Amino acid sequence: MNSKLQVAGLALYLAAACAGQVCAQTVLERIKRDETYWLPKGDPDMAAAMRKARETLPAFLALSRAPHPSASNFAVKVGVRDKNRDIVEYFWITDFVEKDGRFSGQIGNDPDTVDSVKFGDTISFDQEEIVDWLYLDGRRIKGNYTICVMLKRSPREEAQAAVRKYGFECNS
Repeated sequence: MNSKLQVAGLALYLAAACAGQVCAQTVLERIKRDETYWLPKGDPDMAAAMRKARETLPAFLALSRAPHPSASNFAVKVGVRDKNRDIVEYFWITDFVEKDGRFSGQIGNDPDTVDSVKFGDTISFDQEEIVDWLYLDGRRIKGNYTICVMLKRSPREEAQAAVRKYGFECNS
């Protein structure tokens, strides 16, 4: 497992997961369930998505400090290393604030592999640790470049349905 990266989904923005049920496997249903998506460490598509998120992070942070009326639910994604194993799991951090050059915010999804945090815990991190970001612009999701890796590897019709429904911008 230590050679894998985990990509958390969008539970904080989408409907509740189908806990305790057998669930179908379409992309939209996997997103809705906040299903973990595993990739090999060093995956080139994920590295490109994280690079793009970091390149656009300054504009996102500026918007989060002075949002326009339709912008809400700002979140950033950071990795948390397990205390006892060489595993990093990525979490959406909600209600984040910046103070004295550092950030803090709440873990916005349930952990699948790491034991060092749980949903709702507050963690602190540096800007360099942010690997993705997102916010709602009306009903459309902006950012979340890491989801585009999953969509790229999904059946075309399912990926297009997710893009239509949530407004992901994976072609830019």
